[in-house]
Amino acid sequence: MRPLSHSMNAINRNLILIALFIIIVMSLFISKLTTPRVLNNNELLVNGLFLFEKPKQISDFEFFSSDSSFTKSDLIGKWTLMYFGFSRCPDECPTTMYQLSKLIKVLKEKNYQLDNKQWVLVSIDPERDSPKIIDNYAKGFDEDFIGVSNTRPMLLSLATQLSVNNVMPSNSHGMEHKHLDNHANNIILLNPDGDFAGIFRPPFDISRLSLTYQSVTQD
Repeated sequence: MRPLSHSMNAINRNLILIALFIIIVMSLFISKLTTPRVLNNNELLVNGLFLFEKPKQISDFEFFSSDSSFTKSDLIGKWTLMYFGFSRCPDECPTTMYQLSKLIKVLKEKNYQLDNKQWVLVSIDPERDSPKIIDNYAKGFDEDFIGVSNTRPMLLSLATQLSVNNVMPSNSHGMEHKHLDNHANNIILLNPDGDFAGIFRPPFDISRLSLTYQSVTQD
């Protein structure tokens, strides 16, 4: 006859194994609930993101922030959301920047991996937006934003490659600023290879923006 202590040890081992099994199953279940679902291209499009079948390479560039330069090399290894706006923008820019700041907040609350993510505001009004002005403006929405500026030819070169219009004044004999009021309000997505990967199109809703962003940038 098996001693009682041996039987109790066997029961305890079985209970421990059952408990471990339950913990593993629950962990997998929670992980599935919290991991963003990968959307197909049609679902992404419906939710506001046009993703290129093949990302487009862009040429090198150089812009300046408050205390550093920002070049194509700064795109490598990071998912980048790039928005073209200006500090004196009355409506669209602050609205879009606010939505982006809400996106960052949502991602932080979910403990989403952000070490390889960045958010860049490029000024389309370089005559009035110095690097310091645009960077301070961007950081007013979230400290993780990077605001950059440079001369109009450099701006035009990058904007053209990223399908951003309305960055040139209509009057070639003087620097008017009316063209800025109706600038394209898209958010540009660049992948960790530094390539133009897609476009987020307005209107921007935080739930859809968060869903699509996590779908394409999750590790």
